[in-house]
Amino acid sequence: MQKNYQEFLELLNQERKDECVIYIMELFNSGFSVKEVYEQYIIPSLAEYECNSDVEEICIWKEHTRTSIIRTILESSYPYLIKQKKEKINKSIIVACPQLEYHEIGAIINTNFFILEGFDAKYIGANTPSEQIISAVKILKPDYLALSITNYYNIVATKKLIETLKEDNKEIKVIIGGQATKNPLTIAQLKYDYILQSYEDIVMFKENLL
Repeated sequence: MQKNYQEFLELLNQERKDECVIYIMELFNSGFSVKEVYEQYIIPSLAEYECNSDVEEICIWKEHTRTSIIRTILESSYPYLIKQKKEKINKSIIVACPQLEYHEIGAIINTNFFILEGFDAKYIGANTPSEQIISAVKILKPDYLALSITNYYNIVATKKLIETLKEDNKEIKVIIGGQATKNPLTIAQLKYDYILQSYEDIVMFKENLL
């Protein structure tokens, strides 16, 4: 049976977790790349979510359920990611969601995109306190810190984090991405070095380094 996005979306909307995971694994086994699955199935399904209830509490737990399904799919894709990743380059990246930023799926996807392109990328989690991000940078000494920001309310905390990091480590380069960084007025407040929003952005970023 030929696979298509609408079939997957219907399974996801019905919260049929097992069938969603099996559906995506069958795509991989039929020859789809990680990039194709993420861009044609996972990322669109995140953008198209609409709650069909007027009760806020129901919408919240339903969104969490959907996120849990997608996170499981991303974790299940890792063996395929390992097989498809390109030759390793000598650049390391820490990826994190700033304090109070709980939307982590985009950060996980982009960590995997960095890995696909040969970066040594580590995702250290959602809602990571600023002190822990700073500690990770000091200990791991990455070439780049990538911050994923979905909620506009987290811009102020992110601004303070970057300023503190730059004071302690002027060599660290900061990458930003996420829904909140698509507004020019918002990102004007941040002292970042790069803004990456897609796989293509990561590829161009890599090409400019080499």
